Amino acid sequence: MRLKSCYKRSNFLSGIFCAASIFSAPIVFADEWIYTVKPGDNLWNITERHLNSMQYVPALQKLNRISNPYVIPPGKELNIPIAWTKILHAVSAHVVNVQGVAELLRHGDETKPIQAGMQLRMGDAIKTENDAFVTIEFADQSRLRIQDNTLLQLENMQIYGDHGLVDTLIDVQKGRTENSVPKSSEKATRFRIKTPSAISSVRGTQFRVGLNDETAVTSSEVLTGNVDVSGKKRNVTVPAGFGTATRQGGAPRPPIRLLPPPDLSESDRYYQSLPLRIKVPLLEGAHAYRAQIARDQAFEDLWSEFTTASLPFRDGNMPDGVYWLRVRGIDRTSIEGHDAIIPFGLNARPEIPFVIAPLPGGVSTPENQEFKWTANPEADHYALLVGKDSDFSQPIYFNPEVRDTHLTLTDSLTPGHYYWRIFSVSASEGAGPFSDAMTFRVPYPGPSLEDTQLQEDSMTFAWRAAAENQRFQVQFARDSAFNDIIHDEPMSTPQLTIDKPDSGTYYLRIKTIEADGFQGPWGPAQEIDVPRGISYWFMLLMLLPLLVLI
Repeated sequence: MRLKSCYKRSNFLSGIFCAASIFSAPIVFADEWIYTVKPGDNLWNITERHLNSMQYVPALQKLNRISNPYVIPPGKELNIPIAWTKILHAVSAHVVNVQGVAELLRHGDETKPIQAGMQLRMGDAIKTENDAFVTIEFADQSRLRIQDNTLLQLENMQIYGDHGLVDTLIDVQKGRTENSVPKSSEKATRFRIKTPSAISSVRGTQFRVGLNDETAVTSSEVLTGNVDVSGKKRNVTVPAGFGTATRQGGAPRPPIRLLPPPDLSESDRYYQSLPLRIKVPLLEGAHAYRAQIARDQAFEDLWSEFTTASLPFRDGNMPDGVYWLRVRGIDRTSIEGHDAIIPFGLNARPEIPFVIAPLPGGVSTPENQEFKWTANPEADHYALLVGKDSDFSQPIYFNPEVRDTHLTLTDSLTPGHYYWRIFSVSASEGAGPFSDAMTFRVPYPGPSLEDTQLQEDSMTFAWRAAAENQRFQVQFARDSAFNDIIHDEPMSTPQLTIDKPDSGTYYLRIKTIEADGFQGPWGPAQEIDVPRGISYWFMLLMLLPLLVLI
């Protein structure tokens, strides 16, 4: 090579003069990559491996202020312009994860669904539907997380030099992306996101880019590192913790600080029903919120995502399991803030059966209490728990394997207040969530007569009070159905005296009225026989023959 022989025949200064005869224009490069010198490297073998021509040796020496082109200390970083670098070949990317409906649009091929493990080529386009997400990994381990309702194209995926630089350019035409470029590869990576209004360029950072369809504004948010955002011949460097918005046809706005993460300290960490109702307090400065739910802490395996301006959040159907929730505020310029992240568990299946009896706040029978519910087709069996308090710290009865949709206690509960709950168990899902604690009352049975006194003109009935401050309702009737009631009276004492009726068969029943006013069931109808009365003169006539004999 002519330049190489020029360097061999002259000293360093004459070599620079020799190079200046070829590269006389000022050296100004907008796009560069950084090469870290390794042991044994010099300008000659570096140029041979990575650049288009050996003629770039003197210019590379001048650009990096190298005094001796043959001796470069290992670890030194060299700036190499992209324009000088040879393109080794195009590279592919692969799909790490897919959730929902996403399509691959490849030139010359039919549209096909995207699947995990699929190889993607330069020029491929990807479209995601509602609640669909795709994660792509590139040759340098950079990752692109495509959000739902997004359309983008992998415009460039090439390696420059001898695997010296991986260049990736993503053209986002609609939607949002979340991006991460590993710190370990930042010097060998050029990763850019292009939208109709801005280009975001990074090396070794985490950032987000979103395109608002209504306002044609591109928002760029930087979480770590720095991002250069350019638009309309203006470039803005956005540091970590800041964001900028760029309107189509305009320049990027000055960076503003991202909103702080919402406070999720009071949000639930365990759910037993769907849809989820996620409690999040208002965040000052937030115009709306974005929530994401993933199966992993890194949010590579996204399950759902939604934006809303109202609180609390609600999300729909999802399988039981352990999830991670990520929430951030969105300001009025569409810039999204810092994330708050918490894990949570969901156990909503198999679902709780519908309760038939006793209903919450209801009453059971005084003896051999019966519990009923509807059949759950997903359930193999049920578990039922009865306790004296709502947290079941004093359990009275527990049956983990009820095979039917009803259960009758063999040992009756004493009168009083109780709680019960039930859950379904399936072979595939295991134990589902407990129902809410449902209160019910076991009433005092209607009292039974313990003493009946029949006087000439009256009848007195007595029974025993089961507890203090109880009152009673007593009915006396001619028929067992109590359609023909003779006497109906509330009593404060367990005793009733009434006028003796005509001879015949009568019926009496009693129910207990507890101190809080609750009226228990009627006791069993008790049959009362009133004998036929005998008058004084009739008795004398019957005794007269005996008196004559005497």
